[in-house]
Amino acid sequence: MSDVRGGIYPFCRACTASSTAWRAPDAMNRLSGVGSRFYGHRDVCADCGSSVRTLYSTFLLIPVARRGRFRIIRTGGRSYVGRRLLDRPAAVPPAEHDPPISELKKHPELVDATYEQAEAHWKAGDSTGALPLYKASLTACEKVLKADDPATLKVRLRVAQALLATGDYGSAIGWFELITPQLTRVYGAEHDLTRDAVEGVTGAQLMVGGPRAEAKLLSELLERDEKSLGRYNAKVLRTRAALGRATMFTGRLGAAVEMLEATLADGIESLGADHPDTEIFRGVLMEACGAANTRGKKKDRDLAAAARDRWSLLPKTN
Repeated sequence: MSDVRGGIYPFCRACTASSTAWRAPDAMNRLSGVGSRFYGHRDVCADCGSSVRTLYSTFLLIPVARRGRFRIIRTGGRSYVGRRLLDRPAAVPPAEHDPPISELKKHPELVDATYEQAEAHWKAGDSTGALPLYKASLTACEKVLKADDPATLKVRLRVAQALLATGDYGSAIGWFELITPQLTRVYGAEHDLTRDAVEGVTGAQLMVGGPRAEAKLLSELLERDEKSLGRYNAKVLRTRAALGRATMFTGRLGAAVEMLEATLADGIESLGADHPDTEIFRGVLMEACGAANTRGKKKDRDLAAAARDRWSLLPKTN
């Protein structure tokens, strides 16, 4: 992702520093009349053109509840990108909890020069040179450490960031969607690593151009990788889970539930029911089921109810 004027594209440095990543809400549901709408237009930035607007929940276009203030940049028509404004952020955000101690110390064989070489390339702005080294380091980590071990998560995040920096947006989204909830659980929502992941996935989605474009990109990536890697490959599972979530945001709720059910089943088959990645697939499925139950048609609600019955309690591995 381009770091334009020191900020997160397309926002400048000052606007980035005063805000945090945010994904725009769904459009109004015409059947229920429930939606959201911006009001006001002030503090226009001379550098990036963003302005501060206040978002309200609406019912039949009547504002009923304030949802916060955002910096908004219009991208044509009714589409826009936005970031939530921070309310007087503290200089040092309070830690939510201490992360678990990594098992890395028990595996001195993992402490080699590969990761340090990758970091040197990364700090020099050579993301292309850093990416294969990060991938090699991650392969070594995942052979002996858990997928959500703090050390593993740091390397996973670097892989995702390097993929984003080299323009492989589909693969980057797959990684970010997988590791962001893991980082949140292990480090807390306010930790710098978690914030980096949230910024990363939001930036990748902005570069792609919205849920429909994201779903199209991920669908093409999935089709190609399934043919060459097979449906149980870890990358294929990540991509299909991200595609299921993007499909949910396009409003195709039943299709999202079915896709995420298949992902969860394949994750259990290849990784095991207790694997940290499998837990993420289950969580995304439950998220889609909740959306289908709230906003879907009867067919979508029936699919969600059946999926919930099948997968709310995962079978345990022996």
